[in-house]
Amino acid sequence: MPIEPGTPACRAVAPSAPAEVAWLLNLLVQTARYAEPALAELDASLLPGIARLRQPVKERVERLWGDGFAGCPELVYAAHQANCLLDESPRRLFDWLAAPDRDVTWARGMLTESESVRPAIVKRLRTLRENARTRHTYREILVEVWQLASVAWDRAGRAAVARACDAWNAKLDTGASIEELMPPRHPLTRADRLGFDDLFDHRNEFVLSPLYFCLSGGHVIDLYEYVHIAVPASDLLPVRKVRDAMFVSDRLRVLAEPTRVHILIQLFAAPSGVMELSRSLHMTQPTVSGHLKILRDAGLVQPRRFGSRTVMVPSRRRVERLIEDARATLARWD
Repeated sequence: MPIEPGTPACRAVAPSAPAEVAWLLNLLVQTARYAEPALAELDASLLPGIARLRQPVKERVERLWGDGFAGCPELVYAAHQANCLLDESPRRLFDWLAAPDRDVTWARGMLTESESVRPAIVKRLRTLRENARTRHTYREILVEVWQLASVAWDRAGRAAVARACDAWNAKLDTGASIEELMPPRHPLTRADRLGFDDLFDHRNEFVLSPLYFCLSGGHVIDLYEYVHIAVPASDLLPVRKVRDAMFVSDRLRVLAEPTRVHILIQLFAAPSGVMELSRSLHMTQPTVSGHLKILRDAGLVQPRRFGSRTVMVPSRRRVERLIEDARATLARWD
């Protein structure tokens, strides 16, 4: 029976050592706010010493590419092209970087990447294919990162991921959708905000890989043949307690101010513009605008244009997701 659009099938649940390397490299070179706290958590728990690599690795990667683009999304695509993304060791990836297959079709898919990012990824992949010096330097960086990680991977990581694979197979056997099973803060729970909420209208299969070195979040990467979904292998590490407390308080902070909730309720009753809200709620326009900015930044309301008029429209789905994220984060410690 053909799969209905939007209902993907699971092709496999499998470890991915190349994705583990990609996750670590991304934390080391990423400029986003989450990177340094996440790296510090990892350093304090599973991988002591990883934080010391951040500055030297970041500088080497910036010199290598020189494109001003933070992160390393090209690595998972390269591992897929090398047909080794689901290996339990990155060895074949390292070998492939020494002599890549020049006949493969590079960088198909990418529905999960923004249009502004895709050209940078394609350019990096093309450079890896054509420039031996770049490949050599890139491979050296990856090998250095994995030399530190491999001890923890062999000692405990591989077994932890195997257990997580069994647990995820059991979850998927319940018939729940992959979106419903995603942990809080996973990109798939924010697909609408990230611009790929129709991803599974175009892709019928996914592969899921629990990552030992991923303590929170994960990734969703469209590889054309399937979507690769990475999730934390374990979300109950002691180091998670402080981060989870901060996450819940930060999420609920948006709804902790009565005036802000009053504005949200008013918008559910009748989507309105700023001036209309000011009049109906007897508030000054700067007060309303300030609260609306916080609600917009949290993704709970968005402007909609109707002819010459712009009104603020609330998102019931995002409000429910915010509350569910907080509930699920607390509940997993029960």
